[in-house]
Amino acid sequence: MLPLRFPYNNHCVTCGGDQELVGHEQVRCTKCGMSGQEDLEIHQKYASLHPEGDFLAASDALREAGRYCLALKLATAAVKWGPDPAKAMTARNAVLESLNLYDQALDEAYEWVERQNGPPSVWGIIANLEAATGNLQGAMTALERGLKLDPEGHPEWWADYADIKIHIEDRQGAVQAAGHAVRSPKTRDRAITVLVEVGERFYAGGQFAQALGACSVAGEFQEQYEAVAWLRARIAAANNDTKYLVHWLEVTIKLNPGHTEAQEMLAPYKKSKGWFGWG
Repeated sequence: MLPLRFPYNNHCVTCGGDQELVGHEQVRCTKCGMSGQEDLEIHQKYASLHPEGDFLAASDALREAGRYCLALKLATAAVKWGPDPAKAMTARNAVLESLNLYDQALDEAYEWVERQNGPPSVWGIIANLEAATGNLQGAMTALERGLKLDPEGHPEWWADYADIKIHIEDRQGAVQAAGHAVRSPKTRDRAITVLVEVGERFYAGGQFAQALGACSVAGEFQEQYEAVAWLRARIAAANNDTKYLVHWLEVTIKLNPGHTEAQEMLAPYKKSKGWFGWG
């Protein structure tokens, strides 16, 4: 359990000083002199001011209220004494981010995962922090390392990776990452947004086959999204494929009955034919 509680298992939460064993099982801070029990009790007192009396709940409430310093202490207390140190460490990093202490947050996160064998989820934290500082390459590297360790457990990482890939104009990489993210209901909307964006870029450049390929990655979900259906309809029109044009226009209108452009494009194919073209 110690690696999960790094770096606070041997540190005083009150002042951040090193703790050492003094006497018989008595832990005391070498900086402020506070005992480990006193350190715990004072933070339990702070946490008791929250209705739940929980370190992490109190920290979250304080962060939302803008009281970042105390929120940071209680998040640290949750790392050291709470039931879920990994979740608490994530909360601590969120407070550091609110304080614009990105370098400190990154240093702690890298130390945690690389030297103290922290959980793979830390790579997601690092990716977010790197992206927040504008280091997209660092964010991609972190996501790649996390996905290598746990390719199925964090679909949001695939969605984040797809977002970065489309941002740097790596369309194929964006499509591949979105193909993973589209499998999860939690990230499906984000994945579809990326696939449509890639498809639109290909379509604008006259690369209709590539645009169709991006749409096709959405698989069975294509007919559930207006943006995909409308793009596929325009691709069919560019390819002079009347059958698919009509189908995807009908899907578009079904998803959005107020889609004027789709209605106008479909109208000529819905006229009833009689003598001399009269209905």
